[in-house]
Amino acid sequence: MKKVLLTAMVVLTVASASVFGMYGKGDSWIDFLVHGNQFRARMDQLGFVLGNGTIKGTFGLRANTGYLNNIINSAKTNGTTTTAFMPTLSAGIGYTSEMIGVGVGYNFTYIDKNLQVHTPVLMINALNNNLRISAPIQVAVSDKYIANTKYTGVAFDNIQLRYYTGIDAFNAIRLYAYYRNNTHENTATGGKTVSEAFGLQARFYFLNTQVGDVGVNPYVRVEYHTALKGSAIREYKAEANITGIADNAKQSDTYDVSPYEFAIKPVLALYANSDIVSFWFEPSLGYTLYGYKQKATAGGEEVMTHALTWGAYAEIYVTPVKDLEWYFEMDVNGNIAKEYQGGSVSAGLSPVYFETTTGITWYLPAL
Repeated sequence: MKKVLLTAMVVLTVASASVFGMYGKGDSWIDFLVHGNQFRARMDQLGFVLGNGTIKGTFGLRANTGYLNNIINSAKTNGTTTTAFMPTLSAGIGYTSEMIGVGVGYNFTYIDKNLQVHTPVLMINALNNNLRISAPIQVAVSDKYIANTKYTGVAFDNIQLRYYTGIDAFNAIRLYAYYRNNTHENTATGGKTVSEAFGLQARFYFLNTQVGDVGVNPYVRVEYHTALKGSAIREYKAEANITGIADNAKQSDTYDVSPYEFAIKPVLALYANSDIVSFWFEPSLGYTLYGYKQKATAGGEEVMTHALTWGAYAEIYVTPVKDLEWYFEMDVNGNIAKEYQGGSVSAGLSPVYFETTTGITWYLPAL
């Protein structure tokens, strides 16, 4: 029976690293309402969830720089002191029942004294937690972040829906959507520049089955990103200082085809577990198309890049006793995406991107 429960846990909640966020990212709140009481300490996060069968709350930190190291950075240049609080603070409260669950969360990211990012989140669960929705809205406003510039950043930051069907042939679907707007207004001239980006992603999980001692749950990931104004796509930070176009200009004045990206990635998700150790592996191979076409009056440049994408993702859970867990995550991917979208940052690098995190989770009894 214990193996059956472990298998169910893996299939429903271990399908991506973002499941185990300490809610420092907008899209990591999706599973807050189903998480039990716990204390978590990892390289990039620190926090807890506490409550009873009806009401629960959470508080924690999550690193914005990849891992928790510096908490506050302070520097003085030419008599001016700047201070930055490095991690994102998260707090939330939720109500759960068999019929429905509702939660609200809040993330606070301190950039400096002139700019902070606020991200309220609404979560709804229904159908015995088989339907889960999270809707983060990211807002950043500043009159002084950039000299002589008023900045406003608004993002519907990865609105997410998950539905678990309970049917092995087509057992889950995930949908992600975002819209991001960055506006810079010159306070001296009154001129405005705007950058807008939009994207969708869908994941379709199917044929969940056992082959010997190995569980197989493949899925197909399809995504599309485009620039509605300006040239930036896949921009995930509301506070980003990116180049846009004049507010009263049309995207079609510059582009016959706006910058876009289309990707499809089949993933062979494999899982196995014992009473002590559980594994989740995701080898993947995919195709990405990136391009744009400028008008002749704007330079006439036309770009179309075809890329082969690949990855090998893994999670390992070691549970010597049922309430204490050691977690290890590893991700190795082709670094193509960073090269064909922008340029110089990745130029000349090996096409391998490796990241990892590790830490412990202590599962606590209900209050």
